[in-house]
Amino acid sequence: MMHALTSTRVKRHPIREEDGSHREWKSGQARAHQSVLVKEVIDLLTPQDGEVAVDATAGQGGTSEALMQAAHIKLIALDADLNAVEATREKLKRFGARATVLNANFADLGSVLDKAGLKTVDMILFDLGWHSEQLTSGRGFSFLQNEPLNMSYGERPRSGFTAAEILNQWDEKVIADVLFGYGEERYARRIAKAVVLRRRQQPIETTIELVEIVRDSVPAGYRHGKIHPATKTFQALRVAVNDELGALEAGLKAAWKHLAAEGRVAVISFHSLEDRIVKRFFAELARKKHGELLTKKPIVAARAEITHNPSARSAKLRAIKKLKSKKV
Repeated sequence: MMHALTSTRVKRHPIREEDGSHREWKSGQARAHQSVLVKEVIDLLTPQDGEVAVDATAGQGGTSEALMQAAHIKLIALDADLNAVEATREKLKRFGARATVLNANFADLGSVLDKAGLKTVDMILFDLGWHSEQLTSGRGFSFLQNEPLNMSYGERPRSGFTAAEILNQWDEKVIADVLFGYGEERYARRIAKAVVLRRRQQPIETTIELVEIVRDSVPAGYRHGKIHPATKTFQALRVAVNDELGALEAGLKAAWKHLAAEGRVAVISFHSLEDRIVKRFFAELARKKHGELLTKKPIVAARAEITHNPSARSAKLRAIKKLKSKKV
């Protein structure tokens, strides 16, 4: 079974690790979510009284709250995860009508703003990290919990297929391409072969089954390495199920289209596939003199923040300002 997602987008790219170390997850419990690079985001977006902001990835509402505390702005916050929407609404309810929180994927940002009657906004943030509460959502994000292999952020997978469908229905080569392209899993071929052999006996339905397959497929040294051996496999499947790269490209285009002159866009990415898309998108706008880069190089978290919040270690923040003299 071949899909456009895997046949056209899966290529070899280096991916920075997300939170998969044994040290961080050995307890099997999710950390309380902490937003990363909040001060740096505020400094780059420089919210001013009367402006309109969009937090395209509300998460638990931490950065949304910081933006609203920084100035008397109006804010629209989006998240594909309904639980995150509810958490953000609770956090922002003290701001009353100034805050609007919607259940939507940022790939649909353009239609969301159109429906809200907003032709332009002044600042937009994309924080592409997935929040730790999703580890206990029951949707298969954690490789330490026995859950169905769904991995969709929203009620339905944006891609149209679940992780279980990839593993049980797709061709062995395509599965290997997904694992290697979206996770840079060096043992992708071994894992894909083992997946196909296992599904011939019975369908692969749970996260623990997948973890067992991965562990049995890789060398002993890899099983006991710095990160959990299933980290890259789970990342790759999550990226595919949620069409994360396609959604990012669509979201960035919609953001720039609706950004006012002198408006700012900031993006926090957590692996190099995302960062490469952002870097190229911003660089092209700057080359055409449509935008001014606010970060020549990505901003990373200081050692103190990483010590306090280990998930910040792979975060990269880039930002750009729209110039008045050009129209897109």
